Amino acid sequence: MKNLILVIVYAGLFVNMSFAQESSVYKINAGDIIEVSVYQEPDLSKELRVSEKGEIAYPLIGNVNVSGLTAEEVADKIDNLLDQEYFVDANVNVFIKEHAKFFVLGEVSKEGSYELRGPFNLIDAISLAGGAKENADLANIHIIREEELGKKDLHVCLDIQGRDFLIKPFDRIIVKSYGKISILGEVKKPGSYYYKQDLGVVEAIAMAGGFTDIGSRNKVKVIRKIQGKQRIINVPVAHILKSGDTSRDVILREGDTVVVPESLF
Repeated sequence: MKNLILVIVYAGLFVNMSFAQESSVYKINAGDIIEVSVYQEPDLSKELRVSEKGEIAYPLIGNVNVSGLTAEEVADKIDNLLDQEYFVDANVNVFIKEHAKFFVLGEVSKEGSYELRGPFNLIDAISLAGGAKENADLANIHIIREEELGKKDLHVCLDIQGRDFLIKPFDRIIVKSYGKISILGEVKKPGSYYYKQDLGVVEAIAMAGGFTDIGSRNKVKVIRKIQGKQRIINVPVAHILKSGDTSRDVILREGDTVVVPESLF
């Protein structure tokens, strides 16, 4: 029993130390909610949200810039400002009650809001949401960002910019799905399929189960709409499969239709 009590005590100390360590390292962001208290001054105990400019409005001293400071540094700053005119030693404490949030929506495993605990890049954010689904268009992720002049819609490619793109408070990360392509005719599983980047006709046919016994490998066509007009592209799949010359394959676009006709022989 005594050992159990010691374990619980040590566990509690560990948790408290973890919170203390986080508070001493974490840099306050816009959108965070902090609690400020002054010893024996209940009227100066306030719960405040950090503005987009990184400021809090505190009694007696007005606006105070706290962005980029730790809780301890904010306490020292308010302490010094109060001591200049109102107190001999204010004894200020600051506690981070709630971190700013960002949102991940769309084609991820766990949609929802997440706390912005320190610097997060876009890859971190997608990972926190359980990763992207198979049909997610990671080359065109939308980030709706609140700025002083209004909302801004940013488009980011995860592979190219994901590590360098830092998340800001209240960002709405929207992961959309790819559009679809159609694979029709003499394939084993005709129908609609999610498009993916760099998808060629040969791979698309394999995705649809491959050719049927009467499917013509010589007359595969891609039907594509360009500015309202229909264009037909012939794809020499038989040659590609026989020679391995993938340079003659056609990279598909969203909305394309692949047609495999019946062989006449």
